[in-house]
Amino acid sequence: MRSDTIKKGFERAPHRSLLRATGVIESEADFDKPFIAIANSYTDCIPGHAHLNEVGALVKRLVREAGGVPFLFNTIGVDDGIAMGHSGMKFSLPSRDLIADCVETMLRAHCFDGMVCIPNCDKIVPGMLMGALRVNIPTVFVSGGPMAAGIAQTDATSELPEHLRPATEKSDLITVFKGVGALQTGNLTAEALLKMEQSACPTCGSCSGMFTANSMNCLCEALGLALPGNGTILAVSKEREQLYRRAATQIVELVKRDLKPRDIATLDAFDNALVLDVAMGGSTNTVLHTLAIAREAGIEYDIARIDGISRRVPCLCKVSPSSDYHIQDVHRAGGIHTILGELKRLGALKTDCLTVTGKTLGENIDAWDLRSPTVTDEARLVRISGCSALVLDPNDKMGATARTASGNLVPKPMIFHPADDRAIALWRFAAAFNANDATACGAVFGAKGELEVNAETTWHGAAEIEAGLKPKFAEFRGLVRAELGEVRGTPVLVIWQYERGGAKKIACVLRVARLHAAGTIARASHDYDPKTLAVAKPAGLMPHDPSFRFDAQHCIRSADRAYTADGGLAILYGDLAPEGAVVKTAGISDTFKANCGPGFVFEGPTVIFESQDDACAGILAGKVKAGDIVIIRNEGPRGGPGMQEMLSPTSYIVGMGLGDKVALITDGRFSGGTAGACIGHVSPEAAEGGPIGLLKEGDRLRIDFPGRRIDILVDQAVLAERRLTWQPVTRELNGWLARYRKLVANASKGGVLSA
Repeated sequence: MRSDTIKKGFERAPHRSLLRATGVIESEADFDKPFIAIANSYTDCIPGHAHLNEVGALVKRLVREAGGVPFLFNTIGVDDGIAMGHSGMKFSLPSRDLIADCVETMLRAHCFDGMVCIPNCDKIVPGMLMGALRVNIPTVFVSGGPMAAGIAQTDATSELPEHLRPATEKSDLITVFKGVGALQTGNLTAEALLKMEQSACPTCGSCSGMFTANSMNCLCEALGLALPGNGTILAVSKEREQLYRRAATQIVELVKRDLKPRDIATLDAFDNALVLDVAMGGSTNTVLHTLAIAREAGIEYDIARIDGISRRVPCLCKVSPSSDYHIQDVHRAGGIHTILGELKRLGALKTDCLTVTGKTLGENIDAWDLRSPTVTDEARLVRISGCSALVLDPNDKMGATARTASGNLVPKPMIFHPADDRAIALWRFAAAFNANDATACGAVFGAKGELEVNAETTWHGAAEIEAGLKPKFAEFRGLVRAELGEVRGTPVLVIWQYERGGAKKIACVLRVARLHAAGTIARASHDYDPKTLAVAKPAGLMPHDPSFRFDAQHCIRSADRAYTADGGLAILYGDLAPEGAVVKTAGISDTFKANCGPGFVFEGPTVIFESQDDACAGILAGKVKAGDIVIIRNEGPRGGPGMQEMLSPTSYIVGMGLGDKVALITDGRFSGGTAGACIGHVSPEAAEGGPIGLLKEGDRLRIDFPGRRIDILVDQAVLAERRLTWQPVTRELNGWLARYRKLVANASKGGVLSA
């Protein structure tokens, strides 16, 4: 084992002495076991990472149970949303390289045999991927999971208490950013903006749309370095604990097989990841990160290859900000492996690539694609369980915004019997029960399970349980709900009977006597004894999916119903971007296309800003008009430095009613939450003398989206004359950003650092 370098032989006695002092070594036998690094990224600064202290502790326990010796460490992390709109955003992209260097440092210094990476947001995922591929020891990625979408409006016609009603309108972080612009124009009140702020981000987890964090976590599944479900099972679903257990078990197996990241992340695997990316309209940042990750794998992957993929792969799925769907909807429709299943049927994937499951991508798809004839029972169980968040009852101590009076997050499922098989099975049943999904309820029991309804009636097997529950659900009308709880320390379900006004009382308790080896319930029974009900302790964990009735075929489409024949991301070239630029075509509205006129070509005068700060001020001051092309330059990797995300200016444009009437071009980048005709990563950037730096206010540009070109409608002789007098914008720097500016390449090369 690699760890023998620090733990074997008499000369390593001092090393072993220090290892004992850590408290991790529990017996002499530990020195014969694989040493597993757990690269965590807990920080209170990021909602997607605020729960990872508990996740890290759980994974550490599960690795120990699987036969490894776990050593936990943390990386830094920048919250892009909190860093947005001020100088803090300059540190976001550079943090990716710091994280990669930190992972490399820890692995090489301590000679680990394998690693579990627990990232979740923004630059932490690609940073860890870069470090893992650089060092190349067996590694499994398992993220902290996505945030649930906010509930902006519920069905007023429902007879249910308001917090249990189906959602008619959802919200997310981008809703709030747009609200700022709407407030500025008088289209939103301060009170309405406050309501958005309080409800848009209801739980921990990576922001709920197909933004950068979730895009990267989904790509990890296609790349083969994460297990099925990694990108879409909600952070607050107890189902995620089962994923952590599978990851902990699998890393020990990968060490035995010595299956390493570079064995998995091959050229074909990167193609698979980008095929998924363009099919689901992922964040434009995935292009930047994929180029950098491939470089660490020793693969020369260029932007032209991505362009070729985007031309031949259709867009099958649109998620916020490109539609009203959110990540939990993608999971409910079947998850990433169902999208991959559609791509497999299209012949767009290299299905023989190895993955961390030890099987090929094709084998994983066969097992986890809900539309596959060979889909497993576990995949069916995970569908409802994984997309269920928590009921936010306004009458309990957590309040309507899911926070305690002291500001703590809503209680997290892993606090309740973490990774306990019985608790997970109960969560699965409660999620299906609360969604009135009798088929899923039956699946939790399997063919041989038994559900004792009362002393006279017991239902046997999934089919009988399903048949028995269907009329019950019609009778309950959603007013009977299941919540996790305890009776004398044992996990149970507390079954509540609600009244229309919201009052509730315990009707009974559901006990699980035993489980099958596969995790399904072998036998469960209802307990109506008043003495039991008196000692039952609800845990505050009631699974709730406010949008469980919807058309899965509309969320994840087959090729014959694709949104577009080409992908949701496109690479543009032309006079302005000789080395390429990136646009998320999936986020461009039909209204904007109509405003372009025939041929989907947009032409207009430029309004130029030399920084994001200038752009925000100018947009809010009304300097941008319909028909303009907004240019924000000197914000590339070197010019910024740090290549800031432009979520604030794009959100202000949308909030001010200009989202379908203007285009925006920058040598910086966009948040995964950006939608509209927003073109980023223009290369070469202004700071290195790129054509974008030669533009003057009022110059006209032509953007040919189908032709994938951006051309400058200025005589070339005029541009050549401007180049003679061009001078780069200078910004005084010190510290990390000064070093970063000297080393960083432009976006077409992934914004990587030179050696």
